[in-house]
Amino acid sequence: MTNKEKIYNIILEKSKEFNLQGFLISRKGGVTTEEVAQLLKIARPNVSFILNRLVKEGKIVKIISKPVYYIEKNRLAYFLEENVKEEMLLKDLIDFLHLKEEKECTFENIIGHDGSLKGQIEQAKAAVLYPPYGLHTLIIGPPGSGKSFFAEMMHKFSLQNGREGPFEVLNCADYYNNPQLLMSHLFGHVKGAYTGADTDKIGLVEKADKGILFLDEVHRLPPEGQEMLFYLIDKGVYRRLGDTAERKANLMIIAATTEKPDSFLLKTFMRRIPVIIQLPSFEERPLNEKIEIIIYLFKEEAKRLNLNIVVHPEVISLLLSLQYEGNIGELKSLLQLICSKAFLMNYVAKRNFLKIDLTLLNRSYLGLGWDDRSDRLVFDKFLIISPEKEKKIDKYDFYEFIAMKYHELKEKGIKGMLLKKEIIDYINNFLESILEDNFRKNGNHL
Repeated sequence: MTNKEKIYNIILEKSKEFNLQGFLISRKGGVTTEEVAQLLKIARPNVSFILNRLVKEGKIVKIISKPVYYIEKNRLAYFLEENVKEEMLLKDLIDFLHLKEEKECTFENIIGHDGSLKGQIEQAKAAVLYPPYGLHTLIIGPPGSGKSFFAEMMHKFSLQNGREGPFEVLNCADYYNNPQLLMSHLFGHVKGAYTGADTDKIGLVEKADKGILFLDEVHRLPPEGQEMLFYLIDKGVYRRLGDTAERKANLMIIAATTEKPDSFLLKTFMRRIPVIIQLPSFEERPLNEKIEIIIYLFKEEAKRLNLNIVVHPEVISLLLSLQYEGNIGELKSLLQLICSKAFLMNYVAKRNFLKIDLTLLNRSYLGLGWDDRSDRLVFDKFLIISPEKEKKIDKYDFYEFIAMKYHELKEKGIKGMLLKKEIIDYINNFLESILEDNFRKNGNHL
């Protein structure tokens, strides 16, 4: 093997440890001329000559700093999205990281990232970035508060920051009545481990190696499973069911529960979970976030149906005033029910948008005297939600248009059912004209 090949192999091996943040903090993943010279016992000028030749050949990149560092080009390109040159200033990497964090941080997709969830997201970032594979984390929150979604965002954040491991999920409740099968899914088994184990099978722990294992409803995990997990956390080893051989796995565990940890988790297990993240209920969210969540859920339905949705302000006010035991999950189900009713009615009316008003809501949701509640939250904008963006129209302007049209028709002698039909047609045409105008401004067509 030539000296050139030896030097390139050292850079290849060292670059496997490279990620942008790690390099900027500790220069991990880069290599200097001096380090190569000492490893190979080659004169420093000779090493420098070969390194510069590899730079010219496009195999490695030279990072101008004190001292100069070299990184394998493809590895650096993975993080810089192919925006690499033969030589780059250290400042270029710092600027790119800041820009990436501002534009692409996956947690910015979460409503409340700069509000009620700011502290929780800071905890999650710290847990994910902690070397080498992250800190084990427990997410606590009521049903439907977004624990699974939060765990998925933690994994996406890890990918954005150079981790390449998988994301494996196990809902412990699915096997609550069969602990043996649960343990098999988690750790795998060998042939003959129990009745029905006809072949060897790998578990999720093995699949999640170098990545994240998400255990949903972890309060359903039996004590023996917790003991096997904290042995894995301590030693980095585990056994398949029925096997005596130990296997290695390095991973981050994210667990989620709706219960108080002390009521179901062994103290020995809890001591090994350094990060505990508490998510708020929908009721605990501030008003602006509740409105954002409702708009987001309607927008998801607009995308799914590829239709515009017009939402009456009283619907938003009602949705804000209801109590949701299932939190965002229950709210999402209710909105899908409302949209499905509107979609059915749309077949009859033949409109190119869904109209959402109080007639689509079950009487039980309205409640006796709801309109007279002094403490109810008031929303005073019509929402026009397209698959791309939403628009708000003051409801009082809308009602003034209707009142003007009503008096105009009355003066013409139109009354009864014909007057009602004319008003309904006017409302639909008015909303369609707003939608058309909204789309025309954005370069689209209905």
